Amino acid sequence: MRILVVSSAFYPDNYHINQMVQDLAARGHTIKVLTGQPDYATGRIPKEYKWLRKYHDFLGPVEVWRAPIIARRKGAIMRFFNYLSFMITGGFLALFKKWPDFDVIYVWGVSPVTMAIPAIFLKERYKKPLFFYCLDLWPESMKAFKVGEKNPVFQAVKIFCKWIYKHFDTVAVTSLPFKEYINTVNAYPLEKIVYLPQYGADNYLAKDFAAKDNGIVDFVFAGNIGFVQDIDKIIATTEKIKDIPGFTVHIVGDGSARAQFESLTKSKHLENKIIFHGRVPLAKMDEFYKLADACLLTLDGSSKIGDTLPVKMQGYMAAGKPVIAAVNGAGKTVIEESGCGLAVNAGDIEGLARIMKEFIENKAKYSACGQKGKEYFKHNFTKEKHLEHLENLLGALIK
Repeated sequence: MRILVVSSAFYPDNYHINQMVQDLAARGHTIKVLTGQPDYATGRIPKEYKWLRKYHDFLGPVEVWRAPIIARRKGAIMRFFNYLSFMITGGFLALFKKWPDFDVIYVWGVSPVTMAIPAIFLKERYKKPLFFYCLDLWPESMKAFKVGEKNPVFQAVKIFCKWIYKHFDTVAVTSLPFKEYINTVNAYPLEKIVYLPQYGADNYLAKDFAAKDNGIVDFVFAGNIGFVQDIDKIIATTEKIKDIPGFTVHIVGDGSARAQFESLTKSKHLENKIIFHGRVPLAKMDEFYKLADACLLTLDGSSKIGDTLPVKMQGYMAAGKPVIAAVNGAGKTVIEESGCGLAVNAGDIEGLARIMKEFIENKAKYSACGQKGKEYFKHNFTKEKHLEHLENLLGALIK
């Protein structure tokens, strides 16, 4: 197949789509990518990508075109212009650049959904099918920016989202609860929505990440640090159980709320219990999985956004780590179905404190959880299963 991928997020920023397009290329498909300039790591565009440098680039066998954007920097206003800029400049490229022949358009649908506009222009211009891989719910995600449903802006975006969704030939969702939301809120036909969970790091399955006994119970949270990730609940929970000896919480990653959560940790004098390690190269993550006695998963449950199954969950399971979580929706369901750990409802600080205390005091009792997670991963979240399913879905659209 000849697949044209549209994604505002791409290499050299660290996203799952980077590896996925290379995996598809390795399976014999021709992959072209329309993306923006990188800006996630620092909020600014690196010097080597400014002024349309590397406008036409390659990631291995994958050919890449980059639309100029306004860097996200800091604050909601700059983020808005960042989103708007890719919609406009990416749309311009979609309409006026002469694109090589392709069979299908694949949108890697991170926030905001407006990043699909260039793909819609491509669909209309070339009369090709459009596949949307939904990783974030819109307009629901606006609630993370404190924009409620009664706000006129929310209602306007809701109308726009319906218009965007009606152009998709198939929508694949990463979490089953997304189906009902997309059907009811965006008026998208249920029969055109399929479940396609993200795949995790298969190479973790063969590695030995058994934690060495260092006399400390080490909890590791890995990934993006934003308000949706509910890190403040981990901090509040740690404050409740801080007098229990022999445990440490490691926060590995970066994001828009990291500085605020670090400040909150210091204000509560928890620096000896919670360590922020910042952004870590992927190759160095092995060290943290070896350190972890259990991994933490928290998501804000105040909206449907919290029903998602973040890809870090698959990483935790492939590494064979027990999962301690305060989540709703798909995340909680997977933990309960697999038996890979302990889970309470999102935002339940008392409950999270209880299960963390339980794990600290009875770690050996949960020694089988990691292997249960691995087995569940093998049956549900491998790369081979994901790519085979994706190929079948795209092939059906082309036919």
